[in-house]
Amino acid sequence: MVTSTQAMLWAPDAPSDGGMFSTGEIVEVEGRPGEWELMKPGPGVWTVESARLEDRVSAKVSVSSLQRLADTPHIRRGDLVMQRYPEQERAAVVGAVVRLGQWVAVKSYTLPDGGVCQALDSVDRLEVVTAEQLAAAIRLDVVHGTHVGRIVQAVVTARAGQFRVVCRCAPGAGEICRNGRKVTWCPSLDSAHQLWDWHVAGHVPVDSVA
Repeated sequence: MVTSTQAMLWAPDAPSDGGMFSTGEIVEVEGRPGEWELMKPGPGVWTVESARLEDRVSAKVSVSSLQRLADTPHIRRGDLVMQRYPEQERAAVVGAVVRLGQWVAVKSYTLPDGGVCQALDSVDRLEVVTAEQLAAAIRLDVVHGTHVGRIVQAVVTARAGQFRVVCRCAPGAGEICRNGRKVTWCPSLDSAHQLWDWHVAGHVPVDSVA
């Protein structure tokens, strides 16, 4: 679980270069090898750090020496992100972005036991979300006899806002499927409840969507 407080631990400063660059952006610096992350603006200068996993070096450089990358990553330090697939429920906070052949984000999230897990993930697989989006997403426990399940609303992809239904008795990841192994997505909470009722009673609701 990621809280709004965690997501705001690293708040960017306002730039002083007329908005040409922004905190967290990764750029090239004329006369310096490698790629650099913009950390803090100042009058006519930026404090930058080398954009790498270890042994990061800090320096102050002039605004005129900054050069924007052709493939600047869309994910930045401090972003709250989710992997870009509709079943994903977990969000993480980005601690750094580096190039390891491709752009990757160093992300962290809190485990149920309170521990913190860190992982690397390709930025191409990540989508920026907000704490408000996560808080608004419906996660509803449902129980009927021996059936114990959940109704879960998607946050990302074109499925955002739709619902899937899971039950611990269902095979695989527990998704209740109308046709084979393809997850049945429901356009509303009511239709998700109908899918749950079908699961425990045996009738397919007509307004669920594939």
